[in-house]
Amino acid sequence: MFREASSTLVDREDGVPETIETLRKAGINFWMLTGDKQNTAIQIALSCNFISPEPKGQLLLIDGKTEDEVSRSFERVLLTMRITTSEPKDVAFVVDGWALEILLKHYRKAFTELAILSRTAICCRVTPSQKAQLVELLKSCDYRTLAIGDGGNDVRMIQQADIGVGISGREGLQAARAADYSIGKFRFLKRLILVHGRALPYCSLYLGVSGTSLFNSVSLMAYNVFYTSIPVLVSVLDKDLSEEMVMQHPQILFYCQAGRLLNPSTFAGWFGRSLFHAIVVFIISINAYAYEKSEMEEVAMMALSGCIWLQAFVVTLETK
Repeated sequence: MFREASSTLVDREDGVPETIETLRKAGINFWMLTGDKQNTAIQIALSCNFISPEPKGQLLLIDGKTEDEVSRSFERVLLTMRITTSEPKDVAFVVDGWALEILLKHYRKAFTELAILSRTAICCRVTPSQKAQLVELLKSCDYRTLAIGDGGNDVRMIQQADIGVGISGREGLQAARAADYSIGKFRFLKRLILVHGRALPYCSLYLGVSGTSLFNSVSLMAYNVFYTSIPVLVSVLDKDLSEEMVMQHPQILFYCQAGRLLNPSTFAGWFGRSLFHAIVVFIISINAYAYEKSEMEEVAMMALSGCIWLQAFVVTLETK
């Protein structure tokens, strides 16, 4: 279900290597975001099966003391990653906070390409804001991101991800309280994703429906009283055909006998049209605010306006 998962590991727990190996088989990519030093981060990654040792795995370093050195190192790593993408070899790159700041500022597009090519990455000496920026970068690549952490430094990263998981433990409850899900141990992540994550769509079909009305009571009353009452009143007050008209056009009786005004086919036709109109109004209302934050009232007003204009258009066509 998830293509990207970023994690912050302080030390090795029971079941961490097995959990990471199992989730890798599920096609999940891993990014390790930590504030530890480079050597410490690499040792933790090796002990947790986060990266494979030589010769099965290959570790690429992005480092440098100046911006030019970082740029050359990054270009070398990106070229290597392009070449080894089709190979079965497990390739990962390591970058520290200093180099990461330069890449995100001056080489963001190229670093995005590297993020897409990489299945594993180790980002050491990163700040909480950089963790959140990396999650945002992965989300811009159309990945579904899951961030897991256990400390206060991971809160921004957890909140930025599509799914936030907090580990409650020695680091406190800040991450657990800010997350969508809270677990006691890292190894519980395997069951959370593989079992509960797989069953979530079926659960949403059963429990994901809310009884809350999209429209408030005033809008509902106004729609029935003011906006849709005029066609009904016109129909009720409409004058029937005169006797002379009926005598001159006897085929009118045949039209009524045939039941063309109300029969199963006309009912199915009107039902299908109404269903199509409802789908059109729904899609337009939802996509009108798809790329910006909006309140439910704004979507409701958009849908109500669409219903009113659509109703007026249909009435105009039928009475023309």
